Amino acid sequence: MRHPGFLPAQQHCSPRLIMAGMYCLNDLLQLVEVEGAEELRLEPGKAPLMLVRGQPRALDLPALTGDNVAELFHSFAGKEPLEELRRCGSIHFNHAFQSSARFAVTASLERESLSVKMRYLGR
Repeated sequence: MRHPGFLPAQQHCSPRLIMAGMYCLNDLLQLVEVEGAEELRLEPGKAPLMLVRGQPRALDLPALTGDNVAELFHSFAGKEPLEELRRCGSIHFNHAFQSSARFAVTASLERESLSVKMRYLGR
């Protein structure tokens, strides 16, 4: 699904925004809000996926690489969450982004592959 006004990072995202490859985290999170999605999922080998009214909706974008997912997560997770993730294999925390949107973040490492779920909590 491509949303009007949602462009890959190299076409739209300001350099000071959170980017990984062609993905701009700010654009992805804004799309979650605009579409009324409950959750954004970032997994290697798959396009970013939103849950809208409980139904999965893959975005019409190329599949994320493991590096894309790691770069997006590292761009907003502080030192302590990164250390706990390495130590325990999974982590859960809440995070407020620049737009003031709040998300419950769940990240897990399985066989060196990082997956991230970001549940929208509102503003």
